[in-house]
Amino acid sequence: MSKETLFAIGAGGLSAVSALAFLSRAPGSLIVVYLASLPLFMVGLTIGPRAVAIAAAVGFMTAGLFGGAFIAGVFGLMQALPAWLLVKQALLQRPAGPGGQAEWCPIGEALSWLTLLAAALLVIVAVTNIGGERSFSGMVSDKLDYILHAMAPHLGDGHRARTVAVMAPLFPGAVGGSWLIMSVVNAALAQAILVRMKRNLRPTPAYAETTLPQWVSWPLVGAAALALIGSGNLQYTGRNLAMVLAVPFFIVGLAVVHTLARRVAYKGLILAAFYLVLVLSGWAMVAVASIGVVDQWFGLRHRFAGPPVGGPPATTE
Repeated sequence: MSKETLFAIGAGGLSAVSALAFLSRAPGSLIVVYLASLPLFMVGLTIGPRAVAIAAAVGFMTAGLFGGAFIAGVFGLMQALPAWLLVKQALLQRPAGPGGQAEWCPIGEALSWLTLLAAALLVIVAVTNIGGERSFSGMVSDKLDYILHAMAPHLGDGHRARTVAVMAPLFPGAVGGSWLIMSVVNAALAQAILVRMKRNLRPTPAYAETTLPQWVSWPLVGAAALALIGSGNLQYTGRNLAMVLAVPFFIVGLAVVHTLARRVAYKGLILAAFYLVLVLSGWAMVAVASIGVVDQWFGLRHRFAGPPVGGPPATTE
């Protein structure tokens, strides 16, 4: 058995154990769960898609062994599948033509395909609840009520009902969006670690220059229209689907903010304040996603292109 295969097996086992950390209910276990896909990304971005597939299979079996079939399925969908897809896309190379160097797959394209996967999973869950005794939103409310009762049994029925009423309208979209963002964070963290170790297969993308393929706008437009003109299950699905499909534009919005921050003094302080507001305000996240949409459609970054403060003057070729 090769060293690379052993590395992949170990990474898969570590990923599964990290994903199961919440079962211990230990302080800080949730952070470990958020980083569960990090070993998968590390093995994939330093060896390749085949290695991450082996790690994913080992992680799936380990999760099933210790957590049962349901936990194994959750691991496969939440950790293994996105890691494999992102690694496969990130390591694609395209010929640049005669005499030119091969080009790496743009990171925005990989993110767009992962977003479609998340959106497809949400639609599948919604469709399976059409025509049932409970609507999609009713099913989500029931599950939230059960989870809160298990995690916080001291809450009274009234308090728990109010909490469910606040969380349920956007819960599927919030879960899908946070899943996407954490997948991106883990992939970027794995790449940064591998670069320091000089074990990366591809150069680190210029995140501040992230762009999306043009086709990714249309699913978002469709979901937003469904949320506005639909009713019942359709409106609920469209609203949450729009949240998931807005994540790539949120990433682009962050890239726009970083690009603009280059042009002002005290860049670090301004970005620190910006991220503090972003963590504390959901409306700030909506605003950043809107900036991303504007940039995608109208090229906002190109209008503000220029040298950073204190940098050399712009030159033309």
